[in-house]
Amino acid sequence: MLLLEREARKETIERKGKNYRFWLFRRKLYHIVTIYALIFGLIGAIVFLWKDYILKYDWLSIDTVTLKSNGIFNSEQAFSVMGIGPQDNIFSIDAAELEQRLKKCPAIRRASVKRQISSNPTLLVDIDARIPVAWIDCPELGIHPGDATYGALADKEGVIFPCMEQVHMPYIREKRMPSVTLRPPSSGKLSYGVSIRELEAPMKLIELLSGTVTEYLPSIVSITTPNDWSFCVRFTNDCQATFSHYGLEHQVEKLSRALRHARQTHRKISSINLIPEHNIPVIFDDSYEDIPLAEPIEE
Repeated sequence: MLLLEREARKETIERKGKNYRFWLFRRKLYHIVTIYALIFGLIGAIVFLWKDYILKYDWLSIDTVTLKSNGIFNSEQAFSVMGIGPQDNIFSIDAAELEQRLKKCPAIRRASVKRQISSNPTLLVDIDARIPVAWIDCPELGIHPGDATYGALADKEGVIFPCMEQVHMPYIREKRMPSVTLRPPSSGKLSYGVSIRELEAPMKLIELLSGTVTEYLPSIVSITTPNDWSFCVRFTNDCQATFSHYGLEHQVEKLSRALRHARQTHRKISSINLIPEHNIPVIFDDSYEDIPLAEPIEE
């Protein structure tokens, strides 16, 4: 049946001649052009509405930022790092791109950004920022402790990151963080955002002593690393102790015992080398005044 219809159509076209064939061609061309015109018109209308209406609606601006962080970054600071503001349209935001911007910041360990489009356009931001535990001191590179503009910080993992004044200074203003002196690297610049092997032991010692500061075991003021096998620590009582990179818990215990013994015998340790297992070298401060320990008065 289909073959017969084709033959009949072919005979009709041949009988009517070239004008009929040209008419059929024009009709098909008209249908094709009409369909494409409708498609492109629809696309143009969508683009026009998107750019001139949807992206300009105030009710689609970011209304709420739900920030989950560990207390280092606030919403305003997160906006600054991402390069956006509350007035930006929720549809114009690429959450994946904003997430990458946060991850590229050396002061941030992990981050995620999601957008929630509803009656209340919300940006969901989760930031796991690096918590500073020490200042970096590298005079050869112009980096000094306490410098809010050009200073550098380190977290407990030994990762260095530049100090962001508006972010970090409010957090560390009330804290007395120690400084760690680094030898300048051969590259001539510090590596931000990566763990530095030279800092592993000093950071472990800072973490170890963070909750054990007592009358006999004071807090750390500064740490220097003169070589690859030891580092020197100066405490708030002006005692300088030399540590090795291994067995820190045992060395801290030996230091605590030595400081306790010095206090009980009314002496002050000037320096102590904790690396030897036996006969630990101790130098006492000859200028130390024997101040008797305070005793409670019973009424």
